Amino acid sequence: MISLLNKYKKPIFIATVSIFLASIVFMAGNFLADTTTGVVANVGGKKIMYKDFTTRVKMVLDNISESGTPVNEIIRKGVKQEVFRDMIVEELLSSEAEKNGMEISDFEIAMEVQNTPYFKGKDGRFNQRLYYQTVWDRLHMTPSEYEAWRKKARLASKFKEFVHSGIKITPEELKSFYRASNKGGLKNFEKEKEEYRRKLAQEKFLNIINYHLQRLTAQVEVKNYLKEREEGR
Repeated sequence: MISLLNKYKKPIFIATVSIFLASIVFMAGNFLADTTTGVVANVGGKKIMYKDFTTRVKMVLDNISESGTPVNEIIRKGVKQEVFRDMIVEELLSSEAEKNGMEISDFEIAMEVQNTPYFKGKDGRFNQRLYYQTVWDRLHMTPSEYEAWRKKARLASKFKEFVHSGIKITPEELKSFYRASNKGGLKNFEKEKEEYRRKLAQEKFLNIINYHLQRLTAQVEVKNYLKEREEGR
């Protein structure tokens, strides 16, 4: 799996799939300062910290800027929305993965860390000191915090992989999808069918993931404190 830091090498928003979250009912305001200080969202009792949110936002904005693209207020707002949404989706799907008996071992995380290019020295080997320095400088996290984060992210990805593995496409479905995309014709079907099979699989995957998210957000209370945090309250 591509590591989190590799994921941020390109100036793109961090949402890994297009997720429709309009069904979430955000509960803002009327909160107790002693229980929500520093919290940007609460997903079924699990807190997402504002400092983690701002760290992710800064990483994306820094990479956009480093690519030569000027960061204006529109881009800044868009990144914040994508990061906030992605963190909620990650929390929902990782929890769902746990409920279904999925897990990520410490060994898997250790291997990911050791194989991440950012944590390797000039000799191409894993460098523990560089690892500690990088996660602190770029993420303001301790190694244990970083590894817990990676475990959660990988759990969410594991659930997505589970959903994707169950997608089946019949020959007739594929032909119907091709016709709908090409004005009813099948002229180049044999030549292009694998490309359209991937497109149809992706469309089905997004529909199923969106269904799960809508189901989960109907069951789990999501409280949004982003406005309060941004206003310094």
